[in-house]
Amino acid sequence: MIYIIHFSQPLCHAQHYIGMVASHEHLDRRMHQHRTGRGARILDACNKRLITYRVVRTMNGGRLKERRLKNRKNTPRLCPICNPNLHTKPAS
Repeated sequence: MIYIIHFSQPLCHAQHYIGMVASHEHLDRRMHQHRTGRGARILDACNKRLITYRVVRTMNGGRLKERRLKNRKNTPRLCPICNPNLHTKPAS
């Protein structure tokens, strides 16, 4: 499962993070890792700068799809906050 995180404010040029976990149960654990500085470095930088963030979208897929989405470098198009016309419900 792929997840997209939206930052409350940009960190340098970035305002999103795309990650992958095996299931929704693993997402809770992974978010705990991100929030405690044991996850992605960009989210650790957000933590240190008190930038809040949350998962705004999940989708089916594995590492290959995650890599394709990251390589596109156009995550705002996939984010329901940045793209309100997106026909998907934000993750809770």
